[in-house]
Amino acid sequence: MNALAELRKRASTPANPANPANQGRQRAVDSQDSQDSQRVEVKSHFLPTALSVLSAPVADALKPIRAHLLALAAAEGIDAAHVHRLHDLDVAACVSLDALQLAGYLAMLADTAGRHAGRAPAGDTAAMHCEQCGPVWIHPDIAAVLPVVDGWPRALGCPWCFVRKAGGHIPRPSVTCEGCAHFTPDTINPAAGMGTCGAGMGMHWPITRHACGTHSTRKPHEEA
Repeated sequence: MNALAELRKRASTPANPANPANQGRQRAVDSQDSQDSQRVEVKSHFLPTALSVLSAPVADALKPIRAHLLALAAAEGIDAAHVHRLHDLDVAACVSLDALQLAGYLAMLADTAGRHAGRAPAGDTAAMHCEQCGPVWIHPDIAAVLPVVDGWPRALGCPWCFVRKAGGHIPRPSVTCEGCAHFTPDTINPAAGMGTCGAGMGMHWPITRHACGTHSTRKPHEEA
């Protein structure tokens, strides 16, 4: 089986051969595979040219694409490990992307790895409130298009959700207990006294800035 046939086998659900409607399609695919197996050249300037199909193993057929991605990673100062970790099908999906799109893809891979390590991407300088994760850092361009409720750009999910689900660390923008729905002000000095946190996050002065994953201006029943 040549590389194209292998890629098609992995990327799609095989058609039911018992269905007569699929038999003609299968013959067309087999014919195309036969023609493709004769084209053994993968051009070094493969972008945006479609991936030529070799009779060699899939990984060998994708080497020129990986090499191009590695060159772009080096030029952009991105760790080459992100490219080496890519699955063959992910590499094959890059064949139709131009250099600018590939650089953006590599940047997203680096951002994702950074979030896994508990680091916010350098460009994520805006604070938003994720309904699942609480206050998180986000890119200003994303924050600018989100609805603002009670002073916070809000969304039902965010790029940090997969980190939260994995139990990883999420760096937080600093907040104050003042105005938080979970904060109960001190009865003697409501404006400046140390109150209590209904979410169990400890006691803080109302205007002291600190990181908190449960901070919210919405009442608990509004968040449910």
